[in-house]
Amino acid sequence: MKLRHKVMILAVLMASLPLAVVILLSGREIGSRFQERDDELVAARMRSALTDLESRNLNLAVLLDALAEAVRADNRFRLALTGHAPEDRAYLDDYALRQSSLMRLDVLWILDEAGNLLSSAPLTGARGTQAPLLPTLLANTAEGRALMEIRGSDGPFLSLVRARPLDLGDRTLQLVAGARLDRSQLTAWLQRDGLDAALVWPDGALAATAAFEKLCRDLGAPDRIVYALQRQGAIVHRESMPFIAEGNLQSAWLIMTADQSDLHDFLAAVRARLWLLMVLAALVSALLAIGLTRRLTRPLAELADRTSSVDLDRLDVDFGSDRGDEVGELARLLGEMTLRLRQGVENLRAAEQRATLGEVARQVNHDIRNGIAPLRHVLRHLKETATEEPDQLAGILQERWPHLEEGLSYLQQLADRYAQLTPVTELEPCHLDRIVQDVLLDLQAVTREHPVELVNHVPGTLPVLVADPVALRRIFTNLLRNALDSLGDEGGRITVDATVDEDPDLEEPRLMISVSDNGCGIPPADIERIFEDFYTTRTDGTGLGLSNVRRLVGDLGGRIRVQSEPGAGSTFILSLPTTAAEGGRP
Repeated sequence: MKLRHKVMILAVLMASLPLAVVILLSGREIGSRFQERDDELVAARMRSALTDLESRNLNLAVLLDALAEAVRADNRFRLALTGHAPEDRAYLDDYALRQSSLMRLDVLWILDEAGNLLSSAPLTGARGTQAPLLPTLLANTAEGRALMEIRGSDGPFLSLVRARPLDLGDRTLQLVAGARLDRSQLTAWLQRDGLDAALVWPDGALAATAAFEKLCRDLGAPDRIVYALQRQGAIVHRESMPFIAEGNLQSAWLIMTADQSDLHDFLAAVRARLWLLMVLAALVSALLAIGLTRRLTRPLAELADRTSSVDLDRLDVDFGSDRGDEVGELARLLGEMTLRLRQGVENLRAAEQRATLGEVARQVNHDIRNGIAPLRHVLRHLKETATEEPDQLAGILQERWPHLEEGLSYLQQLADRYAQLTPVTELEPCHLDRIVQDVLLDLQAVTREHPVELVNHVPGTLPVLVADPVALRRIFTNLLRNALDSLGDEGGRITVDATVDEDPDLEEPRLMISVSDNGCGIPPADIERIFEDFYTTRTDGTGLGLSNVRRLVGDLGGRIRVQSEPGAGSTFILSLPTTAAEGGRP
């Protein structure tokens, strides 16, 4: 990512992040404040409604006391109560209706000791209808009042009812009075828009609005109603109160709620405007950042263009600058750096020439020594024969002469190769078993004084390799010399084996060659490094043998790995293509 892009992103973040934090925090704070306000408002309306209900209850108690005094003073009522004439019954039947009209009561019942209805308003049933448990149920409530659903002439309605006993001579009657609760009363409790209230009882509901009443009737249970309202984000308060139905004392609920949808819409609109403001601020900051970064990065871009033209072959780029800021300081430092690079390149080239000559010399020394060692041992054998058994000298010379010629030919080929700075590989068909046998014969001259067993298990039926024979001979010479060095003076066994088999790493048929010995083995710490240039564990070693093997095997398109345990010997495993790759180098 370029510097100007980073500056632009940073500017946008600096402009937008504070606004985003303000939007999120302010939205939460405003929503919380409004919710607290509405929650307190609903709680206040709930308290006001409960106070109004209690006021109505006390008013019913006063009216019942007044009614009791009126009944005691009404001799006609006493006579009608004990008489059986039709006019007495008519007087009793109409008594509750007349008194309820005078006292403005919506419900008025007069019950005898058995709970039989003597007179009622409204006319909910025939005289003699029984309600024996009603006074007892009302007496069991905390405030002596309860809600009931009353059947009126225009249909059922909800009423707040209260009872009072009336002692009349040797009889005790029960007076039950009630005040009607309707939608207008619920609306009066609310006193403002946005609030709603409902009275919910088993199998019934009354609400300030038709929609809320339908919701309450559809859901039925108060818990379900409260849950549905809260899911919509509304504020909900509820209070229970006693409800009498079917001779049982049950519970009704006064539910008040504040609709928050308008608040949510308002907050959403405010947030949308604030987010739009943030986007505009981000765009403005991005435009300003683009202009600023162009001004800042233009000299850096020019400096980068000049720097991109610098390489080891062109270190004469001019970084001169008359700027007094950090860009000018950077230009001067780059100029000093290129000057140091020019000097360093000259020194490096000289060092590379010396190092190249040294490496070539070490490789020549290593290969020549490996080639001379068999010849030295053959000549030593001839000298010993000439001294001790001169009559056998001709036969021995005749036997060893091919080895002398082959060794000298190998040295001549090495000399010809090293005479060229970029030698050309000569590819020709190679029989692996013959090359291994020739190297083992040369090694026999070296091992005459040690009990070393050389075993060649390379079959003559292997595919013919198209490769550089000198490279193959160098590979096996180095591996077998290393195996011989690992045996020491005690001697041991060296085995060369080969077969065509599947390489487990490459999963394809390869020529698998192994060179094994039962010598001292290789410590685990050295296994990872034995193929590195100049790494050796011997005091007289050059560290080039195995690194040359790795390079030569790679030139043939192959791979080499080693398996070894200290004290148990080592096995070098070569994996070569069945037809060696062309175009390799020695």
